[in-house]
Amino acid sequence: MSLFHPSTEWHAMQDTFYRKHRIYQMQWSELDLSKYRVASSSFGGPIALLRDDRQLLEAGPGPLLDSAIRVYSASGKLLGKIEYEGLRIAAFSWNTREQLVCVQEDGNVRVFSLNESQNQQTSFSLGPEAKERGVADVKFWDQGLVAMLGDYRFLYINDIGEPKPRLLADAQIAEMPRSWTIVPPHLTLSHHIEVLVSVDQTILTVDAVGVQDQLLEQGPYAGISVSPNGRLVALCTEANCIQVVSADFQRSYSEYTHQEVADYALDMAWCGSDAVLASFPSQALLVGPFGDTLSFAHDTPVHLVQEPDGVRMFNAQEHSFVSKVGAESKSVFQIGSTSPAALLYDALENMRTHSARADEIVRSIGDDMSTAVDTCIAAAGVEPIVEYQQSLLRAASLGKSFLAVYNGDKLVDMCRNLRILNTLVSYDVGIPATLMQFQSQPFEDWIQRLLNRNRHKLALAICQYMEEPVDQIYIHWACAKIRASTTLDDDALYRLLRARLEHLRPGISSYVEISEVANACGYQRLAIRLLQHEPRAANQVPLLISMGQEEAAMASAIRSGDADLVYFVIFHLFKTLPLSEFFQAVGRSHVAGHLFEKYALSLSSPVLSDYYFQEDAFAKSARLIVTDNLQQKDVGRLVANLKVALKILHNDKAATTEARALDSQIKLLQTQHGLEQDIPGHAFVGQPLNQTLSQVLVLGNYSRANKIRNEFKVPERQYYWIKLHALVQRRDWVELARLANAKKAPIGYRPFVDECIQALQYQEAAKYITRIDDLTERSQLYLKIGFYHEAAYAASQAKNVDLLRQIHAAVREPTLQHDILQMIEQMTSR
Repeated sequence: MSLFHPSTEWHAMQDTFYRKHRIYQMQWSELDLSKYRVASSSFGGPIALLRDDRQLLEAGPGPLLDSAIRVYSASGKLLGKIEYEGLRIAAFSWNTREQLVCVQEDGNVRVFSLNESQNQQTSFSLGPEAKERGVADVKFWDQGLVAMLGDYRFLYINDIGEPKPRLLADAQIAEMPRSWTIVPPHLTLSHHIEVLVSVDQTILTVDAVGVQDQLLEQGPYAGISVSPNGRLVALCTEANCIQVVSADFQRSYSEYTHQEVADYALDMAWCGSDAVLASFPSQALLVGPFGDTLSFAHDTPVHLVQEPDGVRMFNAQEHSFVSKVGAESKSVFQIGSTSPAALLYDALENMRTHSARADEIVRSIGDDMSTAVDTCIAAAGVEPIVEYQQSLLRAASLGKSFLAVYNGDKLVDMCRNLRILNTLVSYDVGIPATLMQFQSQPFEDWIQRLLNRNRHKLALAICQYMEEPVDQIYIHWACAKIRASTTLDDDALYRLLRARLEHLRPGISSYVEISEVANACGYQRLAIRLLQHEPRAANQVPLLISMGQEEAAMASAIRSGDADLVYFVIFHLFKTLPLSEFFQAVGRSHVAGHLFEKYALSLSSPVLSDYYFQEDAFAKSARLIVTDNLQQKDVGRLVANLKVALKILHNDKAATTEARALDSQIKLLQTQHGLEQDIPGHAFVGQPLNQTLSQVLVLGNYSRANKIRNEFKVPERQYYWIKLHALVQRRDWVELARLANAKKAPIGYRPFVDECIQALQYQEAAKYITRIDDLTERSQLYLKIGFYHEAAYAASQAKNVDLLRQIHAAVREPTLQHDILQMIEQMTSR
């Protein structure tokens, strides 16, 4: 058990207690923080130190300070060193991702990750205004920042991941403000950034829309600090008068004047939302809600880090945490407390000494046992001393054993959380997070903080303990291993990585991040081998392309079956390769070639003809020429282009059929062009052969039609059909009879009859009905045109009684009806 009781660290402020607990004795040795500019991250994050080049260095035996940025853990352990080359840094700070954001005086911003083993960084500019006017100072929040330019205007960025610099309203400030701070967007009513600036005797509120004077009279103010909930503002005048006012500056809640004139406030930070901690050269002063104060003396000035539930303060010797004592802790540890939780804790102490009074105390708790257990569990969560955490949890476990019904998940969860927190707070890890901070951030963020420090084994153990996925840990380890390897070759590294990466879940984890690092570190063969294990082609292909492995990227895209992915590779090849090499690369794959053709055809791209030429695709090249000339109106040019296509087509022995068809089409176009010249006023070009023949016949040019027929070797049967239709359309019955009488028609005489009937020429149709051999068909056709005598005669010769009855029903002449009935009787009486 610890030698001192938790309440010995408590400091009373009326009926409230505040606790100053020393977390670490700093591990950095003989470090004079006054020579450095300091940036400390919240949530127990790292501390960055940069030599203050605004101070003159005193010559002496000690080493000169360099311009590198040194990064320490909260316990003072050196984590790394960032070699910084560039102009002077106006300000630097950590963001919520533990990235160090450095803003130079020329407006350039450089962002470093915590594990800068390869000095990798991202950078951007604050824009031309910052470059032209310079940057005087910067304030940061989460992922954003506000820069004060050389002309005292303010410029802000909401997200450094997507930097879009914008100017705030011009406050017409003529000289350097005594102090200024920002109100983050999530704390303002407008949800936009606001800046509080001390100007003369007042404070100006500046946003993107305008400037508001708060009409104060006690300035100028040496310090301004906004509470974590945004409802209060702490002001410190140059006379060391600390005031707490409402966010709209309409109400004053407390005021305290520090009497030591020699002291001046170095910094201010809120301890929760109802007390302000001000740092002076020889002490830190905690000002309460009603002007009461607590003083914490120290030898050297301390740096303050505002946390959601308190303030961390550190100097070269120690690192402490100041926080408000919670109701649960007061209930258990306050001197003279008789609460159920205090009694339960006392019962545990008596059990340790085997005192019979333990049973009496437990019985006295009675029905409040459940409350006592919950209070002990909650008190353990905020207790920084491990021995007292254990005692409180044992007390809760003791009380739980006397309850018939109690959900023990609270106790189990608290044990798990405290075990992780105590590991994080250890000197070796140096992340002094509290339970509130731990629970306010996603679990993955805490794991990422360990990975930033290359604590892969610890992160893996915690994830396995909490039964969380471990894939990201292995991926981060593999990347770090590749960066740190200087002697291993690709094959050795691959075997080493694969032995560990077998734990990755297929289909969920990605090898792309590891392959990118391997490629960046010069292990290209390793990167390609690792990418073979990547299950998603959409992740494989871009990286393969960036490594210059276009052929492998094309093969992967084709295997995926994703046409868009194949097009992605094709477009990249088209942009980067000479045209001849591009054609070769695309032509090696049937799928890629087909997709390229489809795309080029949709755009009518002239590149396609060059592609066909290089690939010796004669048939496709000829087809492309034909397609491109479909809308050509100049017959001469059309024929010339088609002849070029025909010449190309002759080079393809497998396209003899297409060549004959194209040759025939060229002759037809020439013939049609000649017809248009011989027969003005009629269009022939572009018509099919059958339609051309039909139009010539309709115009009565039979000899020209016969010539075209012979030239194009039109089959006789086909020509008969064309001519029959044309002659009926022309009403040339003499020529039609000549056609029918020239020889036996190859199409028969039924078409003659049908065409005449369709033209309502029944007399002409009757001439050809007599040539039909089938008597039944002949009778039906006669009946169709109303020649009932002939129909009855043909039906009687065919001995078709049913047809005779049908004719009898259609006839209206009595004599013919009588004759038909006699025919029917004669046939039926036999």
